[in-house]
Parts: sequence; C-alpha cells; structure tokens
Amino acid sequence: MGSSNAAAMAVDTDTNKRAHTEGVVKKRKPLRPSTSRADIYVTRDHRKFNSYMRRARKLLVERNYPSVTIHGLGAAIQTAIKLAAAVKASLGDQVIMDTNTHTVTLYDDIVPQDESADITTQTRQNSAIQIKMSLPSVVRSQIFAKTPR
Repeated sequence: MGSSNAAAMAVDTDTNKRAHTEGVVKKRKPLRPSTSRADIYVTRDHRKFNSYMRRARKLLVERNYPSVTIHGLGAAIQTAIKLAAAVKASLGDQVIMDTNTHTVTLYDDIVPQDESADITTQTRQNSAIQIKMSLPSVVRSQIFAKTPR
C-alpha cells in the first residue's frame, strides 16, 4: 500500500509540469502598468547599473521627486536590490525604502513547426519586486535649502 501511494504522488507531481510543446516559443514582453518618470525598470544588464544609479539620485535629489520606484522582474530582482542599496548608501543611509514582492503572469506564443496548426499561448509565473525609495522631509528640506535656484 505504501508503494502505490508513492507512485500516485509521482503522477501528481508530473501533472504540475508544463506540457511539452512542439514549436518555437516566443516570449512576449511583460505587461506594464502605466508608468511615471519616477519609475525605473531595471534589467539584469550590469552595464546599465551606473545610469540607473544616476537617474535615481537625480530624481530624488535634483528634481525633488517625493519618491522613486525601482522595478525588477525575474533575474533582474538582484540588480534592483543592489541598486536600491547603492542609492541608499550614496545618500548617507537617509533613504526610506518600502519593498513589495509579487508574482507576475507572463504570456508566451508557441509557433508550431507545422504551418497548418494554429499559434497557441501559454502562461507562466515570474517573481517581481518593487522598491519605493523616498527621502524624509527633513533631509529634503536640508538639501533644497543648500541648492541655489
């Protein structure tokens, strides 16, 4: 009786896997909600890290935005966390951070090798992070008191 339960469990775990599809999988870009200038979408490309850093600092310090939100999806989550930590350290650890994690549904088109078959769509889940960064009002007033206008 114990071995039949193990076999049944093995069958159950196999049904949770994605079905094998014949054809080429074309990943669609993730859907983004409406964005503002204070939203920074990071990728896992580390060559862009310094430009993300300059933009976040510029929005918070020079442009007086109340907050900046850093978004990371999948493999870019690590880059988003590193960016938030670097911005916070560059501003003397005076940044308030609010972090949210969630799961995003992504869509892929499957183009079959047989041209007479229809294109199908499959969904998959991916992790995402949002890090909202803001300067306390006391710090913002000190920064803008020193800045000549």
